[in-house]
Amino acid sequence: MSRPTKTYVPSPEWIVLDWHHACIETDALCIQQCDKCGRWRHPPRRCCPDCFSDSYEFRPVAGTGSVRSLAVSHRSLDPGWNERAPYAVLLVELDEGPSVLAATDLCPAEIEIGQPVDLTTERRSDDFSLVWANPR
Repeated sequence: MSRPTKTYVPSPEWIVLDWHHACIETDALCIQQCDKCGRWRHPPRRCCPDCFSDSYEFRPVAGTGSVRSLAVSHRSLDPGWNERAPYAVLLVELDEGPSVLAATDLCPAEIEIGQPVDLTTERRSDDFSLVWANPR
């Protein structure tokens, strides 16, 4: 199944835009890491919830993790995704700790909680990249 290319592309703002730019610039999944205590955190935040530092950097991660949850969509308002229905959106817990949402080409019936996956990013515009989960 081919990935939808003509779909709605969001226009992220503020710190989320910074996160997308980091993923695009490195061509890898990046996650925010506190410079003071080292905590990985996602979604991005201005201050660390552990040490309250506002010093951080977006750093590439291994892109490996496991499925913690999923939602199956049977239709979509976006025509590019509607033709793929039913499709799953995954909540993936990264090996580094935080969780991210990811699209997938996997058939929803074949996805299991705890299943290991590899994550990649796909640039969709100058300001947005989509996270994809692939079976390991």
